[in-house]
Amino acid sequence: MMKCACCGRRKKLGESFEDLGKGGAVCVDCSDLMYRIHDAYVEKEEEEYERQVEAVCAFIKNAKASDAFAVWFENDFMKRNR
Repeated sequence: MMKCACCGRRKKLGESFEDLGKGGAVCVDCSDLMYRIHDAYVEKEEEEYERQVEAVCAFIKNAKASDAFAVWFENDFMKRNR
């Protein structure tokens, strides 16, 4: 059974996951977090940006995220959205 690379939640029957490539696949909620971070970065909404990044970092810190996701988030995604 597939698990979200970000939050670790198991995939439900019929649920679609977004493939991030080297970062793994994420559930709809975590995919939404990635889009919110990017949108806040583009719109220069610092509070929203910090809140969403903190949410993803909490998954990483609490060992819910896969190692591959943590590396992708820091070395790829955040470099493009910092």
